Amino acid sequence: MTSDTLKYSSAFSKLTERTWTGKHNRTMERLVARFHLGRRAYSFLQSQREILNFNDAKQHLQISPKSVFDGVTANTYVEKIRQEGVAFGINLPAPMIDEIYQYACTAPCYGTGTARDEGDFLITEVKNGYLRGKHPIALAEFSNSTLMGCQAINNLVQDPLLLEVARNYLGYWPTKILRYMSWTLVSSLPEEQQKRLNEPVIYHYDIPSYNSVRIYFYITDVDASSGPHIMMKNSHDKKPLKMLFAPCQQTDDAIHNYYGKEKEIIIEGNRGFGFFQDPYCFHKATTPVTSDRLLLQIRYF
Repeated sequence: MTSDTLKYSSAFSKLTERTWTGKHNRTMERLVARFHLGRRAYSFLQSQREILNFNDAKQHLQISPKSVFDGVTANTYVEKIRQEGVAFGINLPAPMIDEIYQYACTAPCYGTGTARDEGDFLITEVKNGYLRGKHPIALAEFSNSTLMGCQAINNLVQDPLLLEVARNYLGYWPTKILRYMSWTLVSSLPEEQQKRLNEPVIYHYDIPSYNSVRIYFYITDVDASSGPHIMMKNSHDKKPLKMLFAPCQQTDDAIHNYYGKEKEIIIEGNRGFGFFQDPYCFHKATTPVTSDRLLLQIRYF
């Protein structure tokens, strides 16, 4: 690479860095990333930076030499995500499921609503939908820093197959990776109170960054009565203008009227069941009726 090329590469990187990560970054994110074309433009610029700074593209990533997932290829998932916003067919090994579940039972988590005032707690302190007998709770979450203490989750973050799917879908190596895990709890609370304590039960799409993709894993068995994840197929790149310029949350009726109830996917699966999803699609959680749900996400940006 010549000195002129190096100068151009450095100048281009600095320009795009200021453009996309400047003082008003979050405001620009929420505007640009609402639009499929905006996300594609960001991916193109990131890919150009990667070409010009090839040696730096992966230096912040730790990549394991071998994947825990055998007999699958990244492109199979990438094409499905592009077409439908979701891709199935990936499952965790049993020992990894057990390790993550045990960690979730002994690591500190935090709640929403008045339960947040209690600070960190263990999930064993929640009984019959109440934390320590006094705070109603529908959702208990684990922070990224807490989840760094689980080696099985760290192995997933470093898994070469998952990273390749993220890289091929985004168009560049992820610049940030976050771990997220949550218990969605059986609750007898009124529906409106559940929505206040657990906002994801409302249809919404996320704008976590300029572009993103996620992998989800059920750590407990999930059927129709234990809090299945629900999403609207093809909604990641097909939204009417009135929804693009409205708040990210929408009613069930609005979503069904536009996309059709037949496009709705209710995702059930045994413990270890995994799927990729574009977070810009409309999706929602549901409140478990029979058993608590434990869900792990790896989020790529």
